[in-house]
Amino acid sequence: MTAVSSRRTVRTVSVVATVSAALPLCLTACSPASPSTVQAIELHTSPESDLLEAATERVYEVTETRLLSETDGDALSTLISETLSASGHIVLLDGVITEARLDVSAAGLPDAEFELTEPAPLRRDVSDEATVSAVGTLSADGFTRPETSLLVTPTKLTDEAAEFDVRLEVPDNPLIAEDTLGVDELAAHLVFEAR
Repeated sequence: MTAVSSRRTVRTVSVVATVSAALPLCLTACSPASPSTVQAIELHTSPESDLLEAATERVYEVTETRLLSETDGDALSTLISETLSASGHIVLLDGVITEARLDVSAAGLPDAEFELTEPAPLRRDVSDEATVSAVGTLSADGFTRPETSLLVTPTKLTDEAAEFDVRLEVPDNPLIAEDTLGVDELAAHLVFEAR
């Protein structure tokens, strides 16, 4: 009978050892993180960098307009070039045109108005590859066409002035009859000055 009681003792000891080893592991895994593990990141920029500078909104007014399209009839092209005028403004914020409104009039064309409806981000490089699509609502001669795209190419961008080549594909615009003008697109160079 002594042999039987020693077996019970061994089993009892092994069960107690298993419970005592598992209990501290559970408590350690569930404990909250110590406050001394907080990490901080420090940012540095060079003095001439504008990385941390707040973006400034700039408003530019149209001051000059020049027709770039050529029509089949020299007389019509000359008439449009001589009578072309535009007014309006654009708002630039951190390289993005956030607001734009242009009113254009010329002899032989209906008066037109374009209002930007989606922001148009400009590329930093001034080149032909920097052309972006500005989407807005075009109104002319009593008709309104939403979702009209103007192709805009910046040719000069400074804090004091901005210049753009603006192109409108005529087949996409039902407000202007293509056979009347004899061109596939209308293009103009617009000069803006900061307010």
